[in-house]
Amino acid sequence: MATGQRKRIFITGGSGCVGHYLADALIHQTEHELFFLVRHPEKVRFPVASRPGVHLLTGDVRDEAVYRALLPSVQVAILLATQWGGEGTFAVNVDANLRIMQLLNPQVCEQVMYFSTASILDRQLRLLPQAKTLGTEYIRSKCACYEALPTLPIYHRITVFFPTLIFGGDKDKPLSHVATGLAALPGYLRWVRWLRADGCFHFIHAQDIAQVVLYYLDRPAQAFRQFVLGNEVVTLNEAVRELCAYWGLRVPPWQLDLTPRRVAWLMRVARWLGMPLIPWDDFCAAYRYFCYEPVVHPGRLGLTPHCTTLPEVLAALGIPPAYVSRKICGT
Repeated sequence: MATGQRKRIFITGGSGCVGHYLADALIHQTEHELFFLVRHPEKVRFPVASRPGVHLLTGDVRDEAVYRALLPSVQVAILLATQWGGEGTFAVNVDANLRIMQLLNPQVCEQVMYFSTASILDRQLRLLPQAKTLGTEYIRSKCACYEALPTLPIYHRITVFFPTLIFGGDKDKPLSHVATGLAALPGYLRWVRWLRADGCFHFIHAQDIAQVVLYYLDRPAQAFRQFVLGNEVVTLNEAVRELCAYWGLRVPPWQLDLTPRRVAWLMRVARWLGMPLIPWDDFCAAYRYFCYEPVVHPGRLGLTPHCTTLPEVLAALGIPPAYVSRKICGT
């Protein structure tokens, strides 16, 4: 267990996937006093009673009365809570997060770790203009909060994390949003393996995010800083090959090249078939290269990563390998 000054840490979003991995790390690897703000205590699976100094605060991030008295004495705030869309998205993702940071005492608080999303950044880590105009409610709300950060008195203490695709989940932790559909992927790969397309992306496991957070927890920000969280970039074609190998599927020697023109045509067909596509989907299909440099992951910090490849992610999630593909895909 880490030693050093015992801090009061306020965490939102503890009942989510990343929140559970982070809670597990904070509880077992530190002696800090932890305050988890959760809307639904019944969803919490981490061991609250395993040691002294771990507290659950029941309430929404919009319920200022729940945490107002606590925040002036907090040394670290870790803001994970988010709403993915629908009514209240801007109230949660913008107003509530900014209000929490306003209530912190800049003379006491050493740092704020605020979680945004890499979707709002371009390849040079600048705010992506299309994210502000074409993005979903979730993405536009993240843009709005990010743009408002310089107005806060605590700005010089803020570290912004921009996660890429997040995988995670096990018997004691909920699945991440991306991980929920992975079990059905072999069925899609039966057809996807006949295609090739330009494009790339990053991903990271929630346990590796927790490692990075603990690393920077001991290294408070002296000025505003930001990091993209992700493993090294993976091309779409590499991903298909790795996943096919994991599930025992053969990649055919001939593949149809999905050129931008063909992708645009497929998008038109999808709309004709009634699929609810939005302008952001068109932009992502044309943009293709969701890659960033630099990215931060445990390996770049001298730590031992949990997952660095897609097969490692699948194994960590407990998704069986080759024999499943033969049953599902008939290969």
